[in-house]
Amino acid sequence: MRGSVTIWHDTSSIDADGYAPRVEVHVNIWRNNHRSADGHFDLFDIGFRFKEVRALKSLSMSLPFVVDATQIEDLFDRMHDQSTISAIFNETLTPGSIEDENRCFAVTHTENKKTQFYVWRCTDESRRLSTAGGKDDRGTIITIDDRFFKRLQSRVGDHYLRLRIKMPIGLPNGFVSTSDPKDSVFLSTISTNEIVEFRLNERRNFSTEIRDRLEGKNCGLIDISAVHYFLIRDMSVEMTQSHAGFRKMRRLEPGMWTNYLPGADFNPDEMIIYHWASFADKPSGKVDSFNALATFRAFYTGKLWIYALVIIMLGAMGSALQASIVAWLSKLPCQIGSPDRLGATRSS
Repeated sequence: MRGSVTIWHDTSSIDADGYAPRVEVHVNIWRNNHRSADGHFDLFDIGFRFKEVRALKSLSMSLPFVVDATQIEDLFDRMHDQSTISAIFNETLTPGSIEDENRCFAVTHTENKKTQFYVWRCTDESRRLSTAGGKDDRGTIITIDDRFFKRLQSRVGDHYLRLRIKMPIGLPNGFVSTSDPKDSVFLSTISTNEIVEFRLNERRNFSTEIRDRLEGKNCGLIDISAVHYFLIRDMSVEMTQSHAGFRKMRRLEPGMWTNYLPGADFNPDEMIIYHWASFADKPSGKVDSFNALATFRAFYTGKLWIYALVIIMLGAMGSALQASIVAWLSKLPCQIGSPDRLGATRSS
């Protein structure tokens, strides 16, 4: 069974006084249309909109796969763009000037000018990486420490942080699994079945080490008010089924995502976004866990050099077989109609 992303926190003693940390979680999985792992990545973007941070000392997130620091990017700079911030939140928003020693900017509604939230930079010094689990369930833990949250506590309002994890194509225990037809090596075009599954705080998937950490003093799963999960795929890929009806589906807006996506691996003008969501059933409630699964049929160009080699070999075998048959048939008339056989026939 595939692992779950887990989000938990450490808090101060004032948590008991009604200041339990609370967050809204935004997840984007950008599925790359390439099949080769050589220099190609899927993208896992996760954003946290903190509703309550006064008791928050640290936030930890476990991933069911292993990554290193070079695969993690803070998206602060990419978000400081009007088109990008509006596209992410699907609203007309305006980013303000960068303040607090290049670590924060306010986001206001373009029409009413009211501040919606503050976006914060999470520097390398404010987060640390560690690994957890054994050989079969080894994963990565990203922890954001109290130095980051002390800065947030200096401003009143909602606060936002967004990170990106680059996942190599075919990453073991990642969010994407594929199955090719058994005869794919002989095909010029391959029809591949893909499963994309995202799990959040699924307790039955927790490793023993994660369970032990959650039992620590002032430690526990953070209260989640809502989960918004977005899966973005190329238009040429066909969705075949999903665990539940999605909340919304739309084509990405032309030109709005260019600054947000790196390199030429993704063409947002030719991509479709699928949106699933889960909300707490009451203002003080929480989303205990989240799971979304969708299957797709994707078509890829096969390994043409193997396909060409097979064609050449079949052609060579056919030519050799034809030559053998012609040579064998050419001998048959000589044996049946030879002079010696004919003379023997007349004398009898």
